[in-house]
Amino acid sequence: MKTLDARFRFSGERRQVTALFYDIVGSTELLLKSEPEQFFRSVTALHQNAEAIIKKHGGFLHQRLGDGGCCFFGYPEQAEDAAESAVQSSLELIELAAKSKAKSRLVFKLRIGVATSLVVFSSEGNEIIGTAPILAARLQAEADPNSALVAESTFQLTRSKFQYSLSREAKLKGFDEPIGLWRPQGRLEESPGGALPQDLNRPIRGREKELTALSKAWEAACGGNGSAIALVGEAGIGKSKLIREFADRLAKTQHDSVVFQCNRRLESQPLHPFVAFLEAVVGISILRDGDAIAFLKALRTTGRELSEASAATILSFTAEQKSSNPGQIRTTDLSGRAFRQEVIEAAAHLLTCNASVTPTLLVFEDVHWADGMTVELMDRLGSLAHKLPVLILQTSRIRRSLAATTEIELTGLAPTAIRDLVESIWGERPPPGLSDFILGQCDGMPLYAEELTDFFRGRHPLGKVSSEWKGLLLDGGVTSLNDLLSARLASTGPARKVAQFASVIGREFSIPLLTYLLEETSHQAVDVHIERLLSQGIIEPLPTAPRTYQFRHVLMQEAAYGSLLKSDRRRIHRRIADLLIQERTPSLPAAIAAWQCAEAGLHVAAARFALAAAEASVLRSAMHEANVSLTLCAEAITSISSREADRTDLTLNLLKLQGVVATALEGEGSEVARRIYSRATQLLRKQPSAVRERHFPLYWGWWFTAPKIQTQQSRARILVEDMQSVEDEETKLQSYHCGWATSFHAGEHNFCLDCVAKGLELYDSYRAVRNRAFFGGHDAKVCGLGESALSYLLLNEVDASEAAIQECLDWADSTEHVGSMVHGLYYAIVLRRCQGRYDDVHALGEEMLSLAEEHGLAASQARANMYCGWAELMTSSDGIGGKRFEDALQLQQQLGTDDNLSMHSDMHAQVLHRLGRNDEALQTLQNAVDVGRSSGQLFWLPELYRHSAKLRRALSERPSSIKKDLANAIRIAEGQGAAWLLGRAKTDMDRMIKP
Repeated sequence: MKTLDARFRFSGERRQVTALFYDIVGSTELLLKSEPEQFFRSVTALHQNAEAIIKKHGGFLHQRLGDGGCCFFGYPEQAEDAAESAVQSSLELIELAAKSKAKSRLVFKLRIGVATSLVVFSSEGNEIIGTAPILAARLQAEADPNSALVAESTFQLTRSKFQYSLSREAKLKGFDEPIGLWRPQGRLEESPGGALPQDLNRPIRGREKELTALSKAWEAACGGNGSAIALVGEAGIGKSKLIREFADRLAKTQHDSVVFQCNRRLESQPLHPFVAFLEAVVGISILRDGDAIAFLKALRTTGRELSEASAATILSFTAEQKSSNPGQIRTTDLSGRAFRQEVIEAAAHLLTCNASVTPTLLVFEDVHWADGMTVELMDRLGSLAHKLPVLILQTSRIRRSLAATTEIELTGLAPTAIRDLVESIWGERPPPGLSDFILGQCDGMPLYAEELTDFFRGRHPLGKVSSEWKGLLLDGGVTSLNDLLSARLASTGPARKVAQFASVIGREFSIPLLTYLLEETSHQAVDVHIERLLSQGIIEPLPTAPRTYQFRHVLMQEAAYGSLLKSDRRRIHRRIADLLIQERTPSLPAAIAAWQCAEAGLHVAAARFALAAAEASVLRSAMHEANVSLTLCAEAITSISSREADRTDLTLNLLKLQGVVATALEGEGSEVARRIYSRATQLLRKQPSAVRERHFPLYWGWWFTAPKIQTQQSRARILVEDMQSVEDEETKLQSYHCGWATSFHAGEHNFCLDCVAKGLELYDSYRAVRNRAFFGGHDAKVCGLGESALSYLLLNEVDASEAAIQECLDWADSTEHVGSMVHGLYYAIVLRRCQGRYDDVHALGEEMLSLAEEHGLAASQARANMYCGWAELMTSSDGIGGKRFEDALQLQQQLGTDDNLSMHSDMHAQVLHRLGRNDEALQTLQNAVDVGRSSGQLFWLPELYRHSAKLRRALSERPSSIKKDLANAIRIAEGQGAAWLLGRAKTDMDRMIKP
């Protein structure tokens, strides 16, 4: 069987090692008094015999030093009894020297020194750094002929095995304090019995109050009054153990139980514990393919019945979504927050659908590592639990404010519980005072107390004073819980290295990946080591996946990971990263793959995996989670050399997603989004045309986030002109999209219609499915037809306008895309509002409101209520609708989504006029005129001036001011070619201004 070092050798390691130095007394004098050949033969024989003794006890003769030797125990193979083996070897070496009476050989006397400490050594073994070899050499020099001296560290580890006498205390070179020199005189008789095997399922101690609380909550849940409970406390305080004890007590009752494990590296993966649960229940392929029939069938085998609508929502979330295959992208059928809520609602329904038949226990472990959507799911489950037979338990190191969640804070165990715990582990009455000593060390933390007790039990402390126990900890290099866990890991021998490799994968690891890392170690050998780690409580099987394990406690994984030198960690990360890069479908989630590559120093690959994770989150409307991956991506790109060819492309892709996320989280006009797109455009303009074409969404974002219409219109013309030469039709279409969307507001109606005509010639409904997610959240054809309907009206081409708006609504309905349907309705509402068709405005507004409320579109709700309120007020004599309009207008202003300020201000002025507040109405119009002129939103300026003139007349202002407003209306309408607006302004001039 090949060792773990056969192909992959660590460059070094930290480990507790015992050093043994032996030296021939008076070798120079012996050489001078004897024949050189005889001396050589005798020394060679001594070294050979010494090596045999050392090897017999598991040691390693590191160097022959002419008249002596340097040996190590616990290296290269880890050995729990290294110190004991070294002392036994020293006694046998002394015995060997005393019995050496062959006539052909010289009689030698030996001096031996033995010491134990933590050392760092290279994998080649040519460099070992630590106090053990230095101290052993010093002790050897102090020893009497044919005797050994043992350091305090080794004495404390072996005094239950050997009889010692204290030779003296001496001040040795290089050591500040005097050191006790212990002389081993023989082996003690073995005490009967021996250490008890470790019990991995020890009963919990000192948590009766908490267990009672959980039991009462379960009784209430079984009666239909469920609840959510959060167990909060630091790592090692016993949160998970408390839940295991509680679950064991429920083992004989009829119930469902599901455990969700949050992962430290998956905060950027939305709903990752829930998705892992689904993968275990129905299979990964069903989730990725989005096979609804197979999904529902697999759920039924577990007793879960789910509606087709909920199943479709969940599969929309889990189905594999590739930017190269837009047909797979289904999440755009709902927008942003609405889709997120639909998924959470469907997930909550799936987890509770069986509760009416069987009481359900839902456990969420390590919630401090939960992603945002998982937190929202727990929040929703908590709000549902009170009327269901469901108990939700959460473990977390931090407090979270969740709906209807009761918090139980776990603090350190009481002294009596710690003493009881120590005694239960010891198996008999522990030495007097040891329980109190452990209590003082662990500060009530049960995991620390368990590990301390196991540590002392393995060394059989004979003394009764705390100084001796402190010495054992000091000599064992134990100053923290992490050191104790490392010591337990060391006790597993060769299996320790398997645990170290596994720790680099993560807390969870699969046997196939682990075997790949161990390359030429046989499968049988890996299985043996896994069994060893299982028996020692280092790892445990993961029930949700075959041939997959996890470290029993995350602190154990951290201890294994921390025991590796940074250089070795990086090499293992590199091996994992190389595999992930080569795989067509990476065997680890993209977020973890990004971390693995980053730790391996493969920053280009890390950035790519992080971008993949971020895009997957964006397509699932999980913007906060996407931000986590984008932060990792930005860090990786910072580490990439500026000379690296991929750096620019990665930076542009990063900015593209950062822009989408910032727009969603901060707002379309946010300063954050504008800075991102400005930086991106500056970089993009320096690139070749092919690069600019590939990253066109950045141009779009630059246009979209312009601070005012005037700037947006100038950018739109740049986009249209720059994209004329590109080959990709979708890119060219979206440049026209920018052109028509802004040109209408700028009053450039002919340019608007030209852009629509040229753009829709390039439209492809298949491509539109993906691109509406990135370009405005609506279908480009719906938008183009809607804008053209408005431009045709203002140009007084009424028939063309009516045809365009009807086609717009029909096409929006055919997409079944909520964002596009709402967008089409909004165009129709604006058109009918221009025409003063109040009943149509009201009917369309209510239809838009229904869609917006169903899907949580706050801005569209505000718009719909505003138009409905306006229409109600304009058709009633008692002021009905005024409050509805003003409340909606205030909400829209709070949301910061008013992209049609001119028309909405005009409506506001009409509402104020109907309410008899003409002065306020006129001031509102004047403000709208000022904003329209300064921002470049010019299309409605003729109407603002026309209505201003009517208000001035109602307020009996001078005819000259009325005439001036109407003259401005006529002049602007003529300049825009807006014949419909021009006619209205001229009619009022003829009617209000007499020659």
